[in-house]
Amino acid sequence: MLIQHCHAAKTAIPVQEFIFSTVDDLPSISKAIYIIEQVDGDMNETFNHFRIFKAEGTHACARLNVPCTVMYVGSSTTGLKNRLKQHLGQGQKSTYALHLSQWFQGQFKITIRQYEVDHQVLQLIEDDLSHQLKPAFGKWGANNK
Repeated sequence: MLIQHCHAAKTAIPVQEFIFSTVDDLPSISKAIYIIEQVDGDMNETFNHFRIFKAEGTHACARLNVPCTVMYVGSSTTGLKNRLKQHLGQGQKSTYALHLSQWFQGQFKITIRQYEVDHQVLQLIEDDLSHQLKPAFGKWGANNK
């Protein structure tokens, strides 16, 4: 089964891809991968700001990796709108996310790639993108890895 999932991940293409504008404009999407990128400023400074925010311990924060303009690569299979709200800082403090409104002052963009694949295949695609893009924050692999 894993070999079948790997083949499906290699050949999968997004049903649609778009740049995020606002949460209110976001259609209801169940399965998607999102890429949060810094579009201005210094990536080393951003990394340091997040490191300081995380050390304060007020919010559950994504893992620190290494400075990169790609801030985070993630996926959602239960509702993209709520997951992005968490990253924007509109969610619970106890949810692992970026909580951007709490510490980030720069400009960012969120690219959304919608897929119609099994959850396991979506995870493989996310893992591959994370490996390629090497985001500054966040774990690699499924939540149980």
